[in-house]
Amino acid sequence: MLGLDLTALVAGALVAGRFWATLLACALAAPLLLTPVLAVAQEEPPWNLPAPTLGGTQVWRDSHVFAGWRIQENILTGHFRLLDTEDIRRAWGSYAQCKERLDDLKRSEDIHPPSKHLVLLAHGILRSTGTFSALEKVLIEAGFDAVAISYPSSQGTIEEHADGLARLLDRQEGSEVVSFVTHSMGGIVIRHLLARDGEWKRRIKVRRIVMIAPPNQGSAIARMLKDLPAYRLIYGKAGQQLTPEEVAKAPALHHPFAIIAGGKGDDGGFNPLLPGDDDGTVRLAETRLEGAADFLVVPEIHMSISNHPETIRATVNFLKHGNFN
Repeated sequence: MLGLDLTALVAGALVAGRFWATLLACALAAPLLLTPVLAVAQEEPPWNLPAPTLGGTQVWRDSHVFAGWRIQENILTGHFRLLDTEDIRRAWGSYAQCKERLDDLKRSEDIHPPSKHLVLLAHGILRSTGTFSALEKVLIEAGFDAVAISYPSSQGTIEEHADGLARLLDRQEGSEVVSFVTHSMGGIVIRHLLARDGEWKRRIKVRRIVMIAPPNQGSAIARMLKDLPAYRLIYGKAGQQLTPEEVAKAPALHHPFAIIAGGKGDDGGFNPLLPGDDDGTVRLAETRLEGAADFLVVPEIHMSISNHPETIRATVNFLKHGNFN
């Protein structure tokens, strides 16, 4: 309520030209805006009230994950927060403060991952961890340490998102093997990640990758929309990298991988504006990548294909056995 009152005061003062009222409103608002920044510099962890998160998927990046817990960084303020498996904030401040709190909770609450086989699920542009809500649960039940990671997909380049995942894996504890499940642009991010050297690769072996609805050949829709101001504003730099010309620069995969594409199984697809079969956003032909160990078409649209029962069954099978059947 205070934030709304301050916003109204600032707006009203600007319209009326009341300089002193504007100055006063900004002075009152400054502590609220600077509190997260100042908290990072404190030696003692700031006081925390456990509370549910309020979203903000395009400003928070996972920096560390452990048994469903996560430490996230706010890309605007630079401060961190510790979230439990129910997305309740259990600490905030600097990364070191959140990590120290997590280490204390590991001991007091006996927190440990269910497996040494980590499965990271990477969503696409403008999406969130909810992309894998059903799939993540089934993977955990199947015995994997599965975590749907969060990253601000419309803020920054695909290469920068790959850098963020590399830092997360450098901090990974207790995992001996890692596999990846991706949706849409998440597949391109993982292609960049796996092409790079990293400290984590000396400790953790890459096992398998399942790519769901990936624009491996680029997106015709991205090419059509890339010059529109609204598209550039909403999808950011990464949106400009989803054209066929840009995706052609992405590294190949050199680990076992399989592809699940969405389509109707005909020449029409879900989107009449796209030639051939498609999931409404990505054409079937655009998902293909040389070297795939298996390929499956699921009759579902782009937005919801990750949680389709056939997608879930095939993903579990490939991660366990190396094929969809």
